Amino acid sequence: MPNKAMLALAAAASLSLLTACGSDVTIYEAGVYKGKHDETATEEAAQRRQDQLRDRAMTGMTDR
Repeated sequence: MPNKAMLALAAAASLSLLTACGSDVTIYEAGVYKGKHDETATEEAAQRRQDQLRDRAMTGMTDR
């Protein structure tokens, strides 16, 4: 029986400590990026990367 009481006390203490950590958390709207502008995250950059990867793959497959 003392083990169940200690387990319950430990669980309660853990939960209270975890809830105290979240006091300075900022919650943003989902799907809205709030960071600075990233040139590598644009659609054009993604297309360039895709083209480069396709070219590398085709080069690797054609020399066999």
